[in-house]
Parts: sequence; C-alpha cells; structure tokens
Amino acid sequence: MARRIRRWRVLWTEPAQDDLREVFRFIRRDNLTAAQKVIQEIREKVGRLAQFPLSGREVPELPGTDLREVIAGSYRVIYRLVSNSIEVLTVLHSRRKVEK
Repeated sequence: MARRIRRWRVLWTEPAQDDLREVFRFIRRDNLTAAQKVIQEIREKVGRLAQFPLSGREVPELPGTDLREVIAGSYRVIYRLVSNSIEVLTVLHSRRKVEK
C-alpha cells in the first residue's frame, strides 16, 4: 500500500510578503531577469517545505527556539511550524543577523 505524504500549508505573513517584494524591487533596479530568478528560487525552496517542514535548519542566532530557516541564494527565509502550517516570517539577506 502506498504511503501518503502529509502536506503542510505554507502561510506567508504580511511582513514576509513585504520582504519578498522589497528583494524583488532592489534586484530589479539592476536586472529584471535576475530579480525574477531570485524570487522563483525563494518560492521553490519554501514550496518544498510543504512536504519536508523540518528540512530547514535551526536559526543559528536563536538556538532553542522554534525558528527554522532555508537558504535560497543570498537570502534567508525564516519560518516556524504552527499547528499544521508553516508560517514564513521574514526574508532577509544572508549577511544580516536575525534580531531577537
């Protein structure tokens, strides 16, 4: 009998959506195609979390919390598991540290 894979719901918070738009606008100033590719890569990485929610690592600056992250190019996507959902909290450049 085939085993059914549980799919989690991915929810983007308003601040995370704002971050994504800002990333796009920033890169688009120099290269529209590059901006589209970066956003696509971020969305694909986050989309995979629906099947593999624990595939992201614990946020190094905040050990022992429920915050996890996936890396997409030069960007960190920080999320947490809430009930049966993945809540995307923020998207930030990898050079930035997460503030408590």
